[in-house]
Amino acid sequence: MIINVKGYNLNYIDEGSGTAVLLLHGWGSNIKSFLSLINILKNKYRVLAFDYPGFGDSEMLKTSFSVDDYVDIVIDFLKQLKVDKVILIGHSYGGRIIIKINSKTDLPFTIEKNILIDAAGLKDKKKLTTKLKIFTFKTLKKISKLLPISNNKKEDLEKKLRKKFGSSDYASSPKVLQDTLVKAVNEDLTDYLKNMKETLIIWGDRDFVTPMWMAKKMESEITNSGLVVLNGGHFSYIDDPITFSKVISSYLKI
Repeated sequence: MIINVKGYNLNYIDEGSGTAVLLLHGWGSNIKSFLSLINILKNKYRVLAFDYPGFGDSEMLKTSFSVDDYVDIVIDFLKQLKVDKVILIGHSYGGRIIIKINSKTDLPFTIEKNILIDAAGLKDKKKLTTKLKIFTFKTLKKISKLLPISNNKKEDLEKKLRKKFGSSDYASSPKVLQDTLVKAVNEDLTDYLKNMKETLIIWGDRDFVTPMWMAKKMESEITNSGLVVLNGGHFSYIDDPITFSKVISSYLKI
């Protein structure tokens, strides 16, 4: 189905009935990654999910977004679908959005609880090798601008540098999404955690994208929270589906 939110045509699903559960996918992903979870939840809940602008089958971004822009999209989406109470479940980038939404004081709906899965939102403690890659990229980028070559060749050279020294998510994204990702990863949401409602934190023990220290930090900062560790990586809910489904079914009393 298609819904227009803030001027963007978004691909979405609305299945089941009862209290609404909104699923927010990670960066570079889409609602299809939640198909197994949707099948579990729709037996008891009204399950909502949509592809963010720029992802899946939704319309591409016209300009770069901040996390707050995606928050506004979520709020308007739920408002249009007349949701008055919601459970928020977010993976990776979806966790960023959830953390920020919980700090809003004028929401047109009530957040009942949150589930964060390998959530992003805290600034990474970059290893020395990562810092060196960033320093090398920035240095070479500056040098490339001084070279006596055409602007087109300079742009081609910068793209090659980004591909070599940038993250895979960054390198594979169009420019408007690259700028959006940069805005997100440079924002530390630690101070927002104290405003979170009841939260279940689910994490993969081998997650190297959002490392385990982030999960423990979130658990310590969110007052009413608990951490469950799965056998998996950044997509722990896919890597360890049996344990994940048991945890979700128990927590949401399905």
